[in-house]
Amino acid sequence: MAHAAITGMAQQTIQLKEKYTLKPVAFANYHLGNQKGQSDANGLIRLFPDATNYLYLSHISYEEISLSPVELKQALSAGRILLKPSPAVNLNPVTVYALKGKESRESVKLEHGDWVQHDAGQVLQQIPGFAAIKKSGAFGFDPVFRGFKLDQLALLTNGVLSSTAACPNRMDPPSSQVLVSQADQVEILKGPHSFRYGPAMGAIINFKTAAPEFSPQPTAFGRVNAGYESNGEIYRTEGQIGMRGKNFQLSAVGSYSKGSQYKDGNDSIIPARFNRGSVGINADLLVKTDQLLSLSVNRNIARKTDFPVLMMDLLSDDTWMLSGQYKISGMHHWYKTWTTQVYASFVDHRMGNEWRPAAANTLSSVDAKTETWGGRTEFSVQTGRSQFYFGADLKHEAASGDRLRKMITGPMAGKTFTDTLWQDGEISRAGLFGEWYHQLNQYRLSVSGRLDLVKGTMGNPSSKFTAQYATTDKTDLNGSFSAGISRQWSHQWQTGFWLGRGLRSANLTERYINSLQIGMDPYEMLGNPELKPEANNQADLMIAFRTQKTALQLNAFASIVQNYISSVINPQISPRFGAPGVRQYINIDQARLAGLELSWQQQWLPVLQQQLTLAYTYGENRNSGKPLPEIAPMDLRYKLEASLLRERILPYGLLRHALKQDRIADDFGEKPTSSFTTLDLGLRVLPMKNLQLTVAVNNLFDLAYREHLSRFIRPTLPLNAPGRSLVMMASYSF
Repeated sequence: MAHAAITGMAQQTIQLKEKYTLKPVAFANYHLGNQKGQSDANGLIRLFPDATNYLYLSHISYEEISLSPVELKQALSAGRILLKPSPAVNLNPVTVYALKGKESRESVKLEHGDWVQHDAGQVLQQIPGFAAIKKSGAFGFDPVFRGFKLDQLALLTNGVLSSTAACPNRMDPPSSQVLVSQADQVEILKGPHSFRYGPAMGAIINFKTAAPEFSPQPTAFGRVNAGYESNGEIYRTEGQIGMRGKNFQLSAVGSYSKGSQYKDGNDSIIPARFNRGSVGINADLLVKTDQLLSLSVNRNIARKTDFPVLMMDLLSDDTWMLSGQYKISGMHHWYKTWTTQVYASFVDHRMGNEWRPAAANTLSSVDAKTETWGGRTEFSVQTGRSQFYFGADLKHEAASGDRLRKMITGPMAGKTFTDTLWQDGEISRAGLFGEWYHQLNQYRLSVSGRLDLVKGTMGNPSSKFTAQYATTDKTDLNGSFSAGISRQWSHQWQTGFWLGRGLRSANLTERYINSLQIGMDPYEMLGNPELKPEANNQADLMIAFRTQKTALQLNAFASIVQNYISSVINPQISPRFGAPGVRQYINIDQARLAGLELSWQQQWLPVLQQQLTLAYTYGENRNSGKPLPEIAPMDLRYKLEASLLRERILPYGLLRHALKQDRIADDFGEKPTSSFTTLDLGLRVLPMKNLQLTVAVNNLFDLAYREHLSRFIRPTLPLNAPGRSLVMMASYSF
């Protein structure tokens, strides 16, 4: 009874229960001062009350929580503590970023107002380690994370929904089709360590929508948001209206944004016109108390968007995004949950040069379409200290389209030529996956794996293309595997280490693109249907320290990519359309990447919070000894935010410094980038409960700078970032 002697109080018993089912939670770890242990089979823990220390609770299947002495006293009085189920992916190297100001203790809040952004690539750039390939000043930002890009990253909504770019130049990357307004969180699963949602190589980026809420009586809800940016005359609007009842929730969403040209810090005019809109309907139906049906239909529209670094502009982009989910909670079955999802996306893209001076000689346009559809079914099983996930998934991608070239002048005036783009390429993937998580005292073990059968075919091959290869159809059998261990050394210190190998087969562009200028340099790119799958062998290390006022976390990685998919100039192949030569996709024996992300948050003084982040990646082509292309430089950010008048007035400042990047792939025409430092200042005001007003000045010193992954409009004019801009936003919800 040493503890009783210290506290002078009797030991008390409290029960841990799951929040939704109220079932006892066994084998949960608790830590209160020098008291440690696990809950018994009935979810009971016995404590000597402590008036100075926090109670920390953790479990392999539930979110970690901490209770202050006051909160613990209230829980002891109630006799129970409710734990919220947590996805098992949180045991892997993963970071969750909250949107719309909805943050939890384990989340990092993005800038308030993200829901009015029209491009998810813009939102992702706020997260350490992310950059974006920019070919437009306002639209189609293609994410890059830790040097991984394109299909090396899997970008999903709710673990399934995705799209395939119809534009060969990726004016419409998957990030441009994500409805940020409907996302509640962005979940970043780093590296090849979780295969539940498909092949994982560089990372899986999962935009998660909020779980439906039900009400005993029919209740209306909604929101409206509006924003304006002075530099570029950008107007943004977004809204939602809905109704929820005892067993249903229905909502309609819509957004529209448009902008014009902007000025960089040198007062150079950057073409950045865009028009972007979307509408959607979401329905959630509680079929039974343990069965939930969710449906979503969205329509995205883009018109008249400038892409000044390319030879054409976006004329129109029309996309349907469809998804459905049926989830059964197996309270009386051998499984905990059974989730089945289906999805489809259809992209109709048109681009042309009709706004360009080049149209006076040759009028060019491209009409292309892609379709992506599939589904997955997954069981989750919980047994004591272990949790299992297993299931199967299917994905099919198809692309078609032609380029039309109408000669206006010269000896061929009046003639029209048709060039096939995708050769009606298709890729089908069927997979089996499984994940196992086990809690062994203070250790957490994880194992993940999947097996994929991937087949690529062409429906309309070009004779000049097929002359280069012995075969155009290829089938891959890919096996991926990862294992990791983490330990909670105390309520403050946690470490983790993971080893994984993830495989990715070549995408539609890498296999089938037919002599188009889609790279950083003016060479024609030629697909290669004989490409081998890339294999990323990666180690991740995580070290975290957390107190009530401080959170420090280091994520480091080292990667060896075998059969890395790149391209080389092939002098044996003649260009077809006047380019200086042809680049052919090939496999590089080995590429290496390594880097880190460091974040530190601190509640500094009662009303001040500061945050410092750092991200750096190093990449090397082991065949040539040269740097890999499109690797962002080291990036440091410091944010200071105050909370005044009971969190009604929130001023902030954001200082960003990017180092120069002179480790460039000159064999790809890449150019060095100078270092730069920018400062943003802002003020958020909450005059009433459901209303927020924001005013900010971005790039306060009107600096002229180029992000390293931004392309050049012409050799002497880079696609610089906007200069000083006044930003205003308003948000109201009910």
